[in-house]
Amino acid sequence: MPPGPHFFDPMIFGTELVFTIIAFIFCFAIYYKTRESYELTKHPGIRYFRDAFLFFGLSYVMRFLFSLVLFSGMAFDFFIPREMFAPLFILPLGYLSTIAIFYLIFSLVWKRVNNTKILVLGHLIAILVPLLAFLTRSHMLLLYMQTVLLIIAVLLLLFIRKEKAGLSKTKILYFLVFGLWLINLFVIDSRRPFPPEIEILFRAVSLIVFIMIYYKVYKWAR
Repeated sequence: MPPGPHFFDPMIFGTELVFTIIAFIFCFAIYYKTRESYELTKHPGIRYFRDAFLFFGLSYVMRFLFSLVLFSGMAFDFFIPREMFAPLFILPLGYLSTIAIFYLIFSLVWKRVNNTKILVLGHLIAILVPLLAFLTRSHMLLLYMQTVLLIIAVLLLLFIRKEKAGLSKTKILYFLVFGLWLINLFVIDSRRPFPPEIEILFRAVSLIVFIMIYYKVYKWAR
């Protein structure tokens, strides 16, 4: 039976801690691994791709800090007014995770658009979407918008793949990234009735996908 809203479950907290640390390590390992490729080529697509993982890594850190505050209140049985501290985490978390998805999109379309304008537009949307979600008190709005962005990214990838036959390895890499983020969106949906064991399973699948992404990047960048 899932824990109630005021019950501290060490297993869930421990899983969140381990998952966040490993996800953070992999995100910055991918960011670091692609540094040499970018420095040698100055390829905008590589820059946007690696910056996406920088933002993903920072969003995982913010997400863990938010969970740490919540679990601390449950563990030590003191009331934490969500209205006061939630914006400190939800707004930057929403921005970081949304702009990370945008940077993945930028890495696909940089040849076809005005890079300056699309960057400004992406950052504006990444600020406005979590702000709107906060004002409406609906974090699901943020998740839905990010899901829409991921779907757009997948459609763009399929369209670009038709134009260029040499993107099969890149296509697999991007699909892994999109799949990973969709899994994470599914896990943090607070309406889910899943027991802790199912959450741990999703975390394990996410980490496996992280390993696959890093392996693909390692082979591509060496």
